[in-house]
Amino acid sequence: MALADVQEKPQRTPRPLPRILRLFWAGSVLLFFAMIVVGYIRYRMGFPQPHYNPLGGARYEDLTEYLPTYRLLHTEAFFVGSLATPPVAYPPFGAVMYAFDYWFPNPIGFYLATTLVWLAAGIWGVRRALVKSGIGGLTATLFPLTVVLVSFPIAGLWQRGNIEIFLWIFAACGTWAYVREKDDAAAVLWGLAAAMKLYPIIFLALLLPRRRYRAFGIGVVTFVAVSVASMWWLGPSIALAWTSSLHNVFGYQGVRVAQWNLHEVAANHSVFELAKLAAMVTGFPLTKLTTPYYATGALVFALAFFRRLWTMPMANQLLAVSAFMVLLPPVSYFYTLVHLYAPWVVLAFVAIRADRTGVRIPGLRTTILLFVPLFASFMLFTYPKVMLFGGLVQGCMLIFLFLCAVTFPFVEPAPLAVKAPAAA
Repeated sequence: MALADVQEKPQRTPRPLPRILRLFWAGSVLLFFAMIVVGYIRYRMGFPQPHYNPLGGARYEDLTEYLPTYRLLHTEAFFVGSLATPPVAYPPFGAVMYAFDYWFPNPIGFYLATTLVWLAAGIWGVRRALVKSGIGGLTATLFPLTVVLVSFPIAGLWQRGNIEIFLWIFAACGTWAYVREKDDAAAVLWGLAAAMKLYPIIFLALLLPRRRYRAFGIGVVTFVAVSVASMWWLGPSIALAWTSSLHNVFGYQGVRVAQWNLHEVAANHSVFELAKLAAMVTGFPLTKLTTPYYATGALVFALAFFRRLWTMPMANQLLAVSAFMVLLPPVSYFYTLVHLYAPWVVLAFVAIRADRTGVRIPGLRTTILLFVPLFASFMLFTYPKVMLFGGLVQGCMLIFLFLCAVTFPFVEPAPLAVKAPAAA
């Protein structure tokens, strides 16, 4: 048999996951079972439900909250609200997405079906990419499946029924397009996400280091056009929809910002909670905190992005923007952490390629392992008697994650050169 015949069909042995991903996998499963054990102990000790069951309470509450309000759609009363018809505290396109879900005979059924299809597509996509990277089929199936099953932000989002699921779909698909350098498509998807809840507008900054100014403009135009079209559809006039939406969104935020209770410090991982704590210690009035908070956040991001991240690898830029996006808004509950799965997947494949070439990337192990507690339940880090609260703890972890993205360049290893066989 000739040498060429032997080399024609090389037998590729499936590779295991890199050690760093196996550690992440084990840690995620361990914290999931720790949540069950801790919850059971607290239950036996007579703790109230929020202390032992973070998924307790009314199911799909966020989804069903506005059902009475939507009977007033296209009228001024839709925006005014009352005790029986709470005003919709979302930007115009977010309100339209609620109407879209309510259009189905069974809104909860449609929401659950959408979530299942989305998760199945994500698991299938990651499995396919893992197999292409040389990971064995069984491992490539169980790894993403397990991560989805034990991750608290996904379970929490499902239980709440929040329309963050649609925003997550738009934002994650935009990230997928961005990674594949389909920047115009990414800009449109990110513009749609921003029109739902505003804060994903920061994703458009990722297009600037690539000098994709046209795509950046497309994203801004998408955001504006969809918002205006949504206000026109919501009616009864664009002007009324504009002013009322602003009032409802920032009114809701103002109520939450003024609160300091167990729910906020346990479930809200926003850095604003840390800022509120510092303000109360120093005697700074909470009513005057929002403006300097946003100004400081904008300055920090601008300095980090334009002076450091601008020339760093794509994985760093994506991670930093995603982490900053979920830590800055004053109201950012546990289910918003689903936006960290996209940069985590990107880093996972950086780790796989580095392992294949034998390259060690400084800071990558620490960064990937930081996702373990961020994807776990805030209940594990909430112990009021010792003044430890999950939201504050995860807020500190998000700051650390952002600093890792700014500090350690996750430089992709160069592909292995394939040597041609020497001529006989």
